[in-house]
Amino acid sequence: MSKLEVVNYIIENKKIPQEFNDYVIVQISDLHNKSFGKNNINLINKIDQISPQVVLITGDIIDGENKNFQVSLDLLKDLSTKYKVYHITGNHEQKALVKRYKKLYEEYFKKLHDLSAIHLDNEKVQIKKGNSHINIYGLTIPFEYYKYLFDKDKSTDLEENFLQKNLPFINKNEYNILLAHTPFYFDDYEKWGGDLILAGHVHGGIIRLPIVGGLLSPNRKFFPKYDLGKYDKNDSTMIVTKGLGGSKVLFRINCKPEIVKITLKSKNY
Repeated sequence: MSKLEVVNYIIENKKIPQEFNDYVIVQISDLHNKSFGKNNINLINKIDQISPQVVLITGDIIDGENKNFQVSLDLLKDLSTKYKVYHITGNHEQKALVKRYKKLYEEYFKKLHDLSAIHLDNEKVQIKKGNSHINIYGLTIPFEYYKYLFDKDKSTDLEENFLQKNLPFINKNEYNILLAHTPFYFDDYEKWGGDLILAGHVHGGIIRLPIVGGLLSPNRKFFPKYDLGKYDKNDSTMIVTKGLGGSKVLFRINCKPEIVKITLKSKNY
């Protein structure tokens, strides 16, 4: 299944400055080196139709066990010539450096530095409009926190205050967006103070069942808690995209690849 859909969210918050009212964000995730048309022309055209102010990529743009990284490199190059692009590390970016194509991917990561797309590795940037700004943080969850099928006895809880220890200082009076590849730590993200969290990783559960939702998570557990859509806890909102690419083992069923369009709304407007 390769037909792309665009999913729309409107996010209202009194901390969003008036200058950012109707500010449009595109989120993409989990490409896994997939191509939608030659040179990803279909994906790029869909993003161009949205005409966002910024493109945020929440990890796994490559496939750690696939040596054809040029697909992802070309996409980043194209998008960053037209938009502000920020991206983070997913588990596959980390997997690439321990698997059989390690040498090839070392070259890929070097080439990333030649692009204007900005990689956020436990870092923060300010997006400015007029006299106002919002903050974007990019979180790297270490590879050892991603649990797989044979890690049955492995604890993957984040250590206490993990985000506070690894990310720059957060001013909770400002509007803060967190890019975090996995959604499974929503409680930690909310406690840290993220107003809007963007995540992927789960691929929508790969196979989506009516009423029930996503069937399978990447750690081979059934019916993941956070599989797709918008989740709210206290003052935090998390959007989980089902992403673009797929699994080598399972095909998407009732789970179209998606681009996420987010429109910010200032409640003070």
